Amino acid sequence: MSSYTVTVGETSVKARSIQEAQGVVMERITDLLALDPEAASQGALMANRAFSVGTVDHAIDAHGRWQTVITVQGEQVKVSIIKRRWWR
Repeated sequence: MSSYTVTVGETSVKARSIQEAQGVVMERITDLLALDPEAASQGALMANRAFSVGTVDHAIDAHGRWQTVITVQGEQVKVSIIKRRWWR
């Protein structure tokens, strides 16, 4: 079995499924949009598209991780999902 670590900026959260990880990512991106809607909107759209077309699943299956960067208030915020094994 696997679990996932979702990191947005300096904050990490564990998720039990990829669906739960997606929910965490989208919730955090919503927070970033509230801080800087104009700058963060492009990254939010890209992340949403990556989930909906399967890019996230493919990257995690192939490399064990997916990541992107969203710009908020002139700063780059790293967003990532890393697949972990339960026994780790």
